[in-house]
Amino acid sequence: MKIDLHVHTSNRSECAKSNENEMVETAIGSGLNGIAITDHHRLVPTERLTSLNRRYTPFHIYCGIEINADQEDWLVLGLQDSTLERKDWNYIELHTFVRSKGGVLVLAHPFRYRAHVGVNLKRYPPDAIELRSNNIRSENVPNIRRLAEELKLPTLTNSDAHHTSALGKYYNPFPSSAIDEGAILTQIRAGTTV
Repeated sequence: MKIDLHVHTSNRSECAKSNENEMVETAIGSGLNGIAITDHHRLVPTERLTSLNRRYTPFHIYCGIEINADQEDWLVLGLQDSTLERKDWNYIELHTFVRSKGGVLVLAHPFRYRAHVGVNLKRYPPDAIELRSNNIRSENVPNIRRLAEELKLPTLTNSDAHHTSALGKYYNPFPSSAIDEGAILTQIRAGTTV
């Protein structure tokens, strides 16, 4: 299974250039088996997510959101809770909320804007760290790898696509048994991703 867990759409992210249908159809054409739509501070409404999954089955579209907190970007996966759409999160509050609701928290493209991560990851570790994406410079990969090893966290490889042209190069391999959202979240938490 090839799953990209960081995709934006023009339906809810102003910086994205391609809409949901374009992204899904391109992902399918690129050989992916699923994507998580992680628009900035906006969730795909549940009814829309259900409709997309019905239309594109057996391809899977998962819920997600990208949130900025304490000058870092975070992916939240597995939670369909409108509280996440707030724009005034701090990291400790976000970490506590996601943990209490059973979601997965991923540090997205670390070191993209600064040479350090400005939150206490030792005390409040996320579930995973993005190692590679279209928005991670190759020179940052060794620092990200060191951080993940120090914290004993799994790494993810996602596109962070804002346009169809960015899909297909980056994805996470999951076993074929891990197609439903719960199984994917379990795999991430268990650290069995690449």
